[in-house]
Amino acid sequence: SKGSYPPSQYYPSNLNLQLTDDDIDTKIGLSDRFAGRKSKSSRPAEKTIFYYLLNSNSYPVSICRFLSDMIDIGPKGKASDPFKSFDEITDDLKHMKDQPHLFLYDFPRISGGSVPSSLLFGRQYHGRTKELTQFLDIPTRLERQHSVRAEAVFVSGRAGSGKSHLVNTCGDFLSTQGWIVVSEKFERDVEHKSQSVVCSLFNKIVAMLIRMKLGRNQQDIEYSDGVVRALESSLDHNSLCSLAEYLPDIQDLIEGVIIKRSSFVEANLSHWKLVFLLTEFTTALLRSNRPIMLIMDDLQWADSLTLNLVLRDLLGALGERINSHNFLLAGLYRDDWVLSEHPLYSQLERIRESRNVNVTEILLSTFSKTDLSEMVAAELRLPTRVVSDLSDFVHKKTSGNILFAVELLNSMVRDSIIYFNLKSRRYDWHWDIALSVKTGENVAGFIVTTLSSLPQETLQVLRILSCFGFHVELSVLDLLESSSVASNCGFRAPLLHLVDIGVIEMAGGLITFSHDLIQKCIYDGIELAARHNLHYDIGTFLGFKASPALAAPHVEAVQIDMSQVYISDSKQSAESNVSTKSLLSIAVDHINHAGPEFITQQQQRVTFAAWNFLVGKELSSRSRFGCALHYYEEGIRFLGIGKWINDIITDGRQLCLGLYEGAAAACCAIGKDAMTAYYANFIFQNVSPENSLPAWISLFSSLESSGKHMEIVEKGIKLICHFNINISRDPPNPAAIMESMAAAVASASHFKIDQIVEMYQNRSERKM
Repeated sequence: SKGSYPPSQYYPSNLNLQLTDDDIDTKIGLSDRFAGRKSKSSRPAEKTIFYYLLNSNSYPVSICRFLSDMIDIGPKGKASDPFKSFDEITDDLKHMKDQPHLFLYDFPRISGGSVPSSLLFGRQYHGRTKELTQFLDIPTRLERQHSVRAEAVFVSGRAGSGKSHLVNTCGDFLSTQGWIVVSEKFERDVEHKSQSVVCSLFNKIVAMLIRMKLGRNQQDIEYSDGVVRALESSLDHNSLCSLAEYLPDIQDLIEGVIIKRSSFVEANLSHWKLVFLLTEFTTALLRSNRPIMLIMDDLQWADSLTLNLVLRDLLGALGERINSHNFLLAGLYRDDWVLSEHPLYSQLERIRESRNVNVTEILLSTFSKTDLSEMVAAELRLPTRVVSDLSDFVHKKTSGNILFAVELLNSMVRDSIIYFNLKSRRYDWHWDIALSVKTGENVAGFIVTTLSSLPQETLQVLRILSCFGFHVELSVLDLLESSSVASNCGFRAPLLHLVDIGVIEMAGGLITFSHDLIQKCIYDGIELAARHNLHYDIGTFLGFKASPALAAPHVEAVQIDMSQVYISDSKQSAESNVSTKSLLSIAVDHINHAGPEFITQQQQRVTFAAWNFLVGKELSSRSRFGCALHYYEEGIRFLGIGKWINDIITDGRQLCLGLYEGAAAACCAIGKDAMTAYYANFIFQNVSPENSLPAWISLFSSLESSGKHMEIVEKGIKLICHFNINISRDPPNPAAIMESMAAAVASASHFKIDQIVEMYQNRSERKM
């Protein structure tokens, strides 16, 4: 650390603790004082033992303080924190010996009233030694091959209990030991994006493999090449192209792989296709004998389909593979959210009974007084005996919630209650002010109170950030610099200030709240009308940046080239390096948060319904049907649920028909059979059979997956009769029926749906 002694200088060569009585009597007159007698020599009140030792420039400040607190005692002693017992002396010595980088740390020599670099609690890991050891025992067991099965560890606790800090600390350590460690976090109120979170997690592994491939470490290069060979041996070219649909970076890892768009008829197979592809991908990684740890945070906010994908299907499939002993899944969740009716509850019960997966569960309770004292001591670089009163005060105020404790301590730093004492060369605190600090009943209320004192420009930037959710790309904010929502001072200066005080973190072009509770408190604190205005302004501005055509005033025919709207990894905006999400998708999220209730003009509602249709259509082509359904339904909400509008054409399709068709197909793909029937039947009420064949396919597929074969036959006969195909009431034998059906399927398979409809229409026109 900056200002600390290098290892060879922890104990200076001239350090001599064998002070003689004559030295003491002559230099600082303390032999009588130590014995409780009047000193033989006089000295000014401010000239303490600590003062003389410090100004000798012979010892670290910690040693000066240690000696002073041990010797400068008695009725007239001037030690700042005199020892109360011999145990405290041994504890201090043990801390200096075990952690010299903390407890023999010397702050840089300072002058002119300057102070050390800003103090910020919560960045380093402290305490919970038992839980840390329990977690690290799992990878140790895997590395020693004492386990022949996949491993899963679930860490639970209340919000702010330190789950993420514990697991990420372990992950950082394992990364230094050669493990492949990646993490992702599910977000509150966006369950429809759960599958995208899983795909992003695996795509991060692909990005790591690419960096290894292009790096200089020979072992990494060989590992990356080995994974590529394993993938090419287990998946054919078409399957690799299908994998790129979910993990787009694989196009840069394996030559010749391009994204394969899903066909409409593959919708109901998308879940099992993804299970198969991710299982093969992970197995290929494990063949190269480098252990893998996947971290999935806030599982309580994942939707049931994604929980099935990860915890039932993927983990179950990996548990049956012979080389899965190098695989560790770490799942984090809030236990007070996961009650008996929550889908995660039943998944955890099933996994506990699994024979193919070893399960470890770690429950984090409140932070103990001892752990909090150790954290405060380490951050202030002071002995625990010195900080015990402060740490006990914080523990009582926060009931041991570590997030609450960190926020309280950081607020005390910002308010200069905790400050650096230039005279004693250590951090100190104003007790009288500390005792009057109001914390409220919970961490949420305290966060709102403390952050409300920030400058208005900084608060406004914080509100804008909260509208994006837990994180946002810095490049998106760069685009907003020229918008009406940006303040005169821009974003950069306030962002740096928010980083300094620990509210947000910035890394790799991504801005992230230090905790989702902070984001929620800021967002919930925005007045409702102001919140809608912010979302609307951000959404319309980014939508226009995605494509000027999106802001066209006449939307009866919104014809948009999707290649000009979506900013993919291979194509970036001329004004931004946004790459992982499309601007239109971000814009639509904000518009949807504003909602049709806020947007009263029908013309605008139609425009935003079209935006949702375009995003849903793109997601459907990438088999993200759960996410696509959300946008189709939002588009329907903007047009008006239960309303049918015929004269709006978007992207070559009737807008209303496209939204309902997309919703029916997406429901079919994710197994929502009742909703598939609802959307399909609404189409049938408003559109002729020849113009609604995609909806019929979705309905038949849904009925088939439900085992309702007779209903398929009944509805199928009615549909066939509409096309003037006679069905005999006295059919031939079953073999002849099957032969005719096979011939019909073979004939129809040569044509697309649009071609079949066109042939029917031409035939009808000739008859007329």
